[in-house]
Amino acid sequence: MNDAEGYDVLRLIEHSRSCYVSSEYVEGTPFIRWLKYHPNLSKEQLFLWIHELARQLECIHKCRGRPCYKYVNPYSIIITEKKELYFLDMNAKSNERTIAVMQRRSIREHFLPPEESYYQTESIFLDIYGMGKTIQYLLSVSDPEPALTKREEARFHKIISRSLDRHSKRAYTQVSELRKSIPVFHEKEAEKGIGKNRIFIITAAAFVLVSGISVYLRFIKTAEYQEETDSLGQEGIQTEQVVTENIRAEDKEDASALKKELGFLYFLDKKDYGKSREYFSGDEEDGLSDRLKELSEFMLQKNVAGRAADLRELLGEIEEMMPEDENEEYLRCLIEGYRLLGDEAAAREIIRLGSKCRTNASEDVKRELAGYMAYACERAGELDDAVKEYQAMLGWEREDAFKEEVYKKLVFLYQEKEEPDQAGRICRQGIEELEDSEELRLIHIGMLCADPGVEREICAQTIKEYIEEIPEIAEKEEFQKLKQEYGIIVEGEELWVGR
Repeated sequence: MNDAEGYDVLRLIEHSRSCYVSSEYVEGTPFIRWLKYHPNLSKEQLFLWIHELARQLECIHKCRGRPCYKYVNPYSIIITEKKELYFLDMNAKSNERTIAVMQRRSIREHFLPPEESYYQTESIFLDIYGMGKTIQYLLSVSDPEPALTKREEARFHKIISRSLDRHSKRAYTQVSELRKSIPVFHEKEAEKGIGKNRIFIITAAAFVLVSGISVYLRFIKTAEYQEETDSLGQEGIQTEQVVTENIRAEDKEDASALKKELGFLYFLDKKDYGKSREYFSGDEEDGLSDRLKELSEFMLQKNVAGRAADLRELLGEIEEMMPEDENEEYLRCLIEGYRLLGDEAAAREIIRLGSKCRTNASEDVKRELAGYMAYACERAGELDDAVKEYQAMLGWEREDAFKEEVYKKLVFLYQEKEEPDQAGRICRQGIEELEDSEELRLIHIGMLCADPGVEREICAQTIKEYIEEIPEIAEKEEFQKLKQEYGIIVEGEELWVGR
């Protein structure tokens, strides 16, 4: 559910005091979904992103006609693999579904002021309000390293307050005012903020000097050290060099284990296959690390057409060589490799490996595996098991948008299994849980109308209830198709289903 997809976004070009806009297709992920799985980021990156969003919004306001964006929230922002942020092109037909998602009550209430019920009006204030709410959300779900200082927290509190309170004398009237208020990242201040981490790292180095690299490995596990040398600055890099230079010859095996552990970290948690390839490289005596390096190279290519047989052979070699105990990381790497293959045979391998891996896995890993296993079971035609996996996902997911996708998938599976009663039951369950779901209501309408055993009066009554709950349904293209297909007639408050 975290794979990149294609979106039409705004490409903004500044020239003097004007700005020009065009549409561009990129592959990426909605920012709100990306943040769910990547809350840890450097403070520098956090500040850069907030500045960039404000810059783009200001640029939009500079375009000919002085347009407003209207839909400023984390759902309308796309992040690419290069960590570039773009606003969606809301005039592109391909993004109509995203607009429908943002019209849900739960989203409107969070990113619109109380006096604005829907994304109907356009104004600079509403864009500024959305920007303030987006900053507020970004700060609430992220865990920057180093942490914000008290002064920075106070600055952001003022920015959010001036963005949300339009009646305040100090309320922003232009995005440029907000943009000037955003703190700027300073390396020296960041170094002060990571003093505690630096003490940990230097202490770790001392342990290495006294007790060898094995103590250092235990320290890393306890402190959950993530080897983020980019965010540690030059002193962090120097510390890493001190550690490396002081590893004794007899500690080579432990040094190899450290590199492999870091390779797994970048491969599995950060999906940075370039970095994982670096850490898996360099140990000529360890054939398994060399195979993992090759797997990282495959993951970088993404498209393995023409080399599927080579990848399948490589995955077999890794499984044959991996240790029998403490092999969770290897199993997860194999699953990622088979996901890249994507065929039915690979799906069956994912089911087999996932069953092994989840036995002693953490809750986070089990959640990840449930998504992989559900799709694999579906791909392999094991629909009963696919239903079980998707049902498990419902218990874990918290975001309404993701839950809606799971409910839709379950409805589809029950229909494919020719169990219409179960399909209807799960669809109604989803509607009860997700009060703003237009898609589930439209699916349910189609199911009722298509069933000759359901009285037309019941169909009509259900449709009327759904339209009363969400009036926008009546204007949807899907509903217009249902009207034509099943002879649905709407006249004022009266509604009939003809066939």
